[in-house]
Amino acid sequence: MKWVILTITGVVVSAAQLAAQQTATSLIVKSKTEITFPENPNRGDGDGFNGPSGMESKNTTYYKGDFIKTLNQSDFGNNIVIVDKKNKKTTTLIEAMGRKTGFYTTEEDQEKMREDAQKRMDSLRQARGGNDDQQRNFTPAEPEIVYTNETKKIAGYNCKKAIIKTKSRQGEVSELHVWYTPDVQRPEGYPVSGANTGGGGFARGFSGGGPGGGAFGGLSNLEKINGFIMGYNMSRPNGFKMETEVTSIEVNPAIEDKVFEIPKGYDIKPMSEMQQFFNRRFNGGSPPSQ
Repeated sequence: MKWVILTITGVVVSAAQLAAQQTATSLIVKSKTEITFPENPNRGDGDGFNGPSGMESKNTTYYKGDFIKTLNQSDFGNNIVIVDKKNKKTTTLIEAMGRKTGFYTTEEDQEKMREDAQKRMDSLRQARGGNDDQQRNFTPAEPEIVYTNETKKIAGYNCKKAIIKTKSRQGEVSELHVWYTPDVQRPEGYPVSGANTGGGGFARGFSGGGPGGGAFGGLSNLEKINGFIMGYNMSRPNGFKMETEVTSIEVNPAIEDKVFEIPKGYDIKPMSEMQQFFNRRFNGGSPPSQ
């Protein structure tokens, strides 16, 4: 009888927990990000920036089925990334210095970009005298995820803390401190810090590929956290710091399809043309006429 009572109690508790967890089919998530750039941007470890010492930005992400839209607003300009998963197309719009430009990419474009980036990294390591075979055969270790007992409330949700530990090619261990809530079920395909949007997103540049890829490999492992990501922070020895936190979240709001339409007034080109433009610019040539 005691065993039966305990079993029934366990079923009731599990059912209550599932009922409390909100299953999201659409979302509107607002967040803020603060970044401090390294004091010595030319140290050559891949994290360097030229320009201001820091920046702040506000982000709004709309999620609905096959569509994702992320709006990023900062003192440097406004960026919009619209992902159409059904048609496998990502459009990035940039509004800065009085100009509205943009580009779109397909899955084939993104695969080529990854291949080109890998070739540049191999060439750079070879120029620095690194062991190319050793670097190419490097297999990053699986990240270590430590769930802690720390809690705090973010945007009205009770959140728990986890730490993602990753190791770089040089053996340096980085920690990403993550706040998450188990009360919201993250829908499949929801962009975690831009790492799986199919393109765009500021943090995507740091996420890298694989379990420990990139300068901040922990970002590419956020999807392994068992809960909805409400915030995270990281730092590096060179002074780089990044902190993101959700300020509000709407679960299952009504979102009209027109929210994901490409706004008018932008000069949008294929990614291949944008690459040609930047190649000319950074190689000392003249940009194409407008």
